[in-house]
Amino acid sequence: MDLKDHYDFVIIGSGFGGSVSALRLAEKGYSVLVIEKGKHFRDTDYPETNWNLRKWLWIPALKCFGIQKLTFLRHASILSGVGVGGGSLVYANTLPKPKAAFFNRGSWAGLADWETELEPHYKTAWQMLGATVNPKLAKVIWPY
Repeated sequence: MDLKDHYDFVIIGSGFGGSVSALRLAEKGYSVLVIEKGKHFRDTDYPETNWNLRKWLWIPALKCFGIQKLTFLRHASILSGVGVGGGSLVYANTLPKPKAAFFNRGSWAGLADWETELEPHYKTAWQMLGATVNPKLAKVIWPY
């Protein structure tokens, strides 16, 4: 990896917010560094069950370097992803697009053709995140 001495922006975390922020800044021509404490997981790195604690939980002190971090505070418990992709690792990498009917109801329906307006952004997200069909769960035909 070739690191520079200077970046316009440094993004901490490659989850939903970090990855989109980095993409938008890079599209505008800024130099961006994304820092992620977890690793880039390959297909074989994911646990087949939550009982495989070393692959499931992030507790480095116990030599567990999995995808799920649990943080317990006085009034809140936080579940977060650790690795390239952040929370999407924990949320099973789901990236659904609403059906056409969704875009045509609600108070926003008459403001714009939201399905057409948002289509390029879904395409960018699918491409950026490497979305693909899970052949074990469903037979869905993606438009891209």
